[in-house]
Parts: sequence; structure tokens; C-alpha cells
Amino acid sequence: MAGGADRSGSTSPHAAGSRQHADHAGPAGSEVFGETDEKILVFGAGGHIGEPLAKFMKYKGRGRSLRLATSVPERMTAMQEAFPDSEIICADYLKLEDMRRAFSGIARAFVITPDFLDEKRAMANVVAAARENPSLRQIVRILGDPPGMTLAKVPERVLAFGRGTAIQHLQARQVLEDSGLPITYLNIAAYLMDDFVRWGEFIRSSRTLIMPFERHMTWIDSAELGEAAARIILSRDDRHLDQVYHLNNGSDYLNFAEVADMVSDVIQDRVRHEGRTEFWLDLFGPRFIKRYGPGADEYFREYFAFEQKFHFAFHRSDILERLLGRKPKTLRAWLEQNRHHLL
Repeated sequence: MAGGADRSGSTSPHAAGSRQHADHAGPAGSEVFGETDEKILVFGAGGHIGEPLAKFMKYKGRGRSLRLATSVPERMTAMQEAFPDSEIICADYLKLEDMRRAFSGIARAFVITPDFLDEKRAMANVVAAARENPSLRQIVRILGDPPGMTLAKVPERVLAFGRGTAIQHLQARQVLEDSGLPITYLNIAAYLMDDFVRWGEFIRSSRTLIMPFERHMTWIDSAELGEAAARIILSRDDRHLDQVYHLNNGSDYLNFAEVADMVSDVIQDRVRHEGRTEFWLDLFGPRFIKRYGPGADEYFREYFAFEQKFHFAFHRSDILERLLGRKPKTLRAWLEQNRHHLL
């Protein structure tokens, strides 16, 4: 089911007219090099997925075509230095006027949202702004759900929290599907390898990988995810519209005990997996409460249990390989290149 189209076509006026097809397709279709008159909007352009996307676009000669958006004003100076030929804006998904300004005159957009965002309100603003722009050809939207997930399958205790990772992408997709806009969905059906940057603290201090509810998971490099999105946008191939691509590196399908063994091999020092829920709650619970509010510790415990219940939905996929035109990075390769985060 990975990579299958969930809809048979688009009813959006933005996608009307002749469809562009890549007769000499590269990895994600026939990429268009150099400048064109198409303006490209990239949300999260200061983040670990949006920034690699923007860098790939710049490398392909599209720097002047980029409108790079961040919700953090303090990042704008560094972004302007990194992308001197691009337009840098600060935009809040929850402010309709910000979305109107962001979407004005753009042809393609990359949409990625932070955890615990009010997706219904945010995507309603995106839809309203996008509908005002007749030049819009495509939105590439990042999701983060187990393949095949629906709101009806989400456990009541997780659903009752009202927001968060388990439901926000499902809520967003519901709003976007109803809009009829031309959309390509990239679902992160995996853990991101750079999670180890955060997890590295306890690997360094106690040689422990802390993750409750042992389960098998797939993996993906966030930079390659950004590049795949960029290649889709650059292809200008409308056959990507109305598709849901479930992405991982196609290689790693590991439980966390096996991941701990892999880390041990890379740093040549024994790392153990700690899976006790109480241990995780004591250590990480206060951090999640501080970041996301009261009840966040219990929410994430239930969320990890939810992941464990549906871990067979995660499976290796070759879609990322086809989009990149090469074998994606393995988890071991990433760990070896980034072992300084673990030592």
C-alpha cells in the first residue's frame, strides 16, 4: 500500500488544465534546473527537513525562486545569510494574514508543521490563503502517521488529549482533502535518524538508549527526506499530485534493542536498551510537561504504546530510493557519520 494514491484525481481549479508529465524522468521526474518564473514557498526552512530542502533547491539554481518561511523571528538573520538570494519571511500558521502573505503569487509550497499545533485552524488558514492564489500548482505536505492510520483507530486515551502527534496529521489531512487543492503527501513512516542528537545525552552519560514499549521501527534521514521533497517540487510532474508516499530508507527495520547493539558497534562501547515505562516517565516526563503542558507525560506514554500496537504497519519501502535515484542512507551509516553526538 505504500505510495498508493488515496484519491483518483483532483477537483481543484488550481490543478485544472493540461497535466505536466516527465517524458525523460529522473529520480522524481524530470527536474527543472536553473531559474524559472515559479515561486516556491518553503515552511520550516530553518528546520532539519526544510533547510536541506532549501539547500538542495539552491544547489539546483533555484535560490532566487524561494520564499523561505519560519515561525521563529530569531532565525531570520541566519537564514538570510545562508540564502542571500531568497526571500525570508516570518509566518504563523495560526494567523490568516500571515498565510495570505506567504502564499501570495507562489506556484508550489512545502508544508511542515510542529508538534501539537492546532492543525484544524492552521490548515483552514492554509486552505483559505491557497484558494486566493490562482497560480498555485502543488502543495507538498509532510505527515507522520503509521501507514493506514485513521482517527477511528486512535485509542480513546490518546484521542482525548485533543491534539498531538497521534492525531494532528490526520486532522490536517482531513481539512486538506476536503479542500480539493493539488496536494502530494509525504508520510514519515519511520523514526528520524537525527533523533539521536536528542537521545545522545543519555547515551553519552550512561550508555543507555531509553525508549519504552519495545517495537520494530523503520528509519529515515531528515536531510534525504528534504531532498526527496525538493526533487518532487522541481520535477513539476503533476503525476505526484493526489499521492500518499510512505517514506523510510528501505533498509532498517529494527527493534530498539537491536538499535542499541548497532550504536554499541559504532562507538565500540556497550550501550544497553532501557525499556521500562516507569524509568522513562521519571526521566522524561517532566521535560514533556514543561514543553507541551500538563498531561504530556501520560500522553506520550500512551502514544508509544499506540506505536507498539501498530508497529507491524511500518514496513520497508523503496519509494524514497526511487525519489532520490540512489540507495538511501542506512541508520548505521548515519551513526558512523555522527558518532560525535554519542561519545
